[in-house]
Amino acid sequence: MNLTTVPFSTLLPPKDNPRRQLDKTLIAGLAQSIHADGLLQNLIVRPEGGDQFRVIAGKRRFLALRHLKKNGTIDGAYPVPVEIMDGLDDQDAMRLATVENLQREQLHPLDEGEAFASLLQSGGTIETITGKTGLSVSMVKRRLALASLAPEVKKAFLSGLFNRGVAEALTLGSCEQQRSLLESLRSGEPPDADDIRGVFLARKPTRAMALFPAGQYQGTLTTDLFADEETTYHDDVDQFLALQGEAVNLLAETKRETAAWVEVLNLYSVPWWQFREAEGDEPSGVVINLHPSGMVEVREGLVRHEVGESVSRATRVSPIAPRPAKERPAFTAELVRYAACQRSAAVQAALLANPRKAREAAVTLLLVNYRRDSGIRLTLHECHSSPAAEQAQRSHQSMKEVIDDSMTRLGFLTDAEGSDRHEGPFRLLNGQDAFAVLDAVRGLPDDHLDRLLSLLPILCLGQDHAGMVDASDTLFHRIALDLGMVMRNWWKPDAAFLSLLTREQLLQVAGESGGAMRMKGMNGWTKRRLVDELATYFAARVDPEKKLERPAAQWLPGLLCFPAVKSVIKNRT
Repeated sequence: MNLTTVPFSTLLPPKDNPRRQLDKTLIAGLAQSIHADGLLQNLIVRPEGGDQFRVIAGKRRFLALRHLKKNGTIDGAYPVPVEIMDGLDDQDAMRLATVENLQREQLHPLDEGEAFASLLQSGGTIETITGKTGLSVSMVKRRLALASLAPEVKKAFLSGLFNRGVAEALTLGSCEQQRSLLESLRSGEPPDADDIRGVFLARKPTRAMALFPAGQYQGTLTTDLFADEETTYHDDVDQFLALQGEAVNLLAETKRETAAWVEVLNLYSVPWWQFREAEGDEPSGVVINLHPSGMVEVREGLVRHEVGESVSRATRVSPIAPRPAKERPAFTAELVRYAACQRSAAVQAALLANPRKAREAAVTLLLVNYRRDSGIRLTLHECHSSPAAEQAQRSHQSMKEVIDDSMTRLGFLTDAEGSDRHEGPFRLLNGQDAFAVLDAVRGLPDDHLDRLLSLLPILCLGQDHAGMVDASDTLFHRIALDLGMVMRNWWKPDAAFLSLLTREQLLQVAGESGGAMRMKGMNGWTKRRLVDELATYFAARVDPEKKLERPAAQWLPGLLCFPAVKSVIKNRT
């Protein structure tokens, strides 16, 4: 590298310079400045045969000098300060030009995107671009997405027909979809970026998009007045996309018979800059993209650029495409577990009060090996052993009495306080001699033996995965419904339950249960006061003034229904 001056006539114009859009007025103004004050910043060049030099960085200054020469203000001998860079290959020259342009004056976003694509097509990395330009990875990816716009759309963007936000929104559509929107962008009331995103993300697939025979689709259709394929929409989008995916796979198999390779994608925006058209007899492949809207785009006769694998992976997902939102749980794990244990204990207590249904449940549980993780060994449901178990046991004292009576008759309950208890009612199975247990069972009267026969498998029955909301159709729910379970007959909203709710949920409970009518000014109350007032309200089932049962007597949260409803505040009976 060296600094010197060379005659203007020895300079060759930039080749593949990233700056495509140049304002002629600005060039003329720069020419006047150079004429008045001289060239204040040198050009970067590289030798290119003989005494000539190719301009690498400084296109605007070169054009300004050419403007002065054309007007006769300077001649070919005009000395131009340059920095000569020896040994630069084409890739290094493009990188240098890109960085220089970004540091001097911001390029048009499309020029940036295509310049970045050129740097990556021969094995460059996104990290190199971010390190040299100071741009974020996200910004580089957004510029690269613009490089895959349809040619007509690129031309309209460069002409100023629409802004960068609209251009980025257009990258969510296939090239055909982009072209279809160009006319509306030229109208008096063009769509904005949000409108365009809505078109690509929310529109149902049309009959014209389908690659599969119409008879395969079994869902309903929505058709407008003209009833043509462009305006007939598939209502069942999931079924359409499944059939379209199968049709795309068949198409890919057909293409593989003649193409060197076939790549099937499912992207909003295909990075077409990673491919080029094959030349001559060069082996070529096919890219088939099934757009999330259902549109299929096929390009044949392509050759892959030498894009690094990490770059290919990083740029396959459009930075403009929507990301799935992370759902925040509506309620805490403690609350979910509380509801699961309450429901499980209530069903067990109800079964014990209904011997016929208890025997049916017991036989079914044993036949299907309900606790699959433990073979035929009985495994106590966690409503007897988890932190929420104590509250469930207090709620269903009748069940606890049956358990304690059976354990006492077997001789394994040593004191009334239960100081020697181990893991609840199954402590008799832990560390006890099997012969001693057999002798104890032999001494039971028939009625107690029958009750124990029902009791043991019933204590294993309950909601699986107590830490999750169980809204599916399960054996547990079938048994509960067969019993005609109404949780308000077995449970009431007490302080233990109410304290697990958020303040906002407590206000909703007050509104749905009728408590809000008696709690004036509750919006300003603390959570503690809301819990106390609601617990008192629910404890009194009868309105002392009207001598009628309060609405609170029927109020039930969805978590305690069978199956559960995925909402804490859901009044069902």
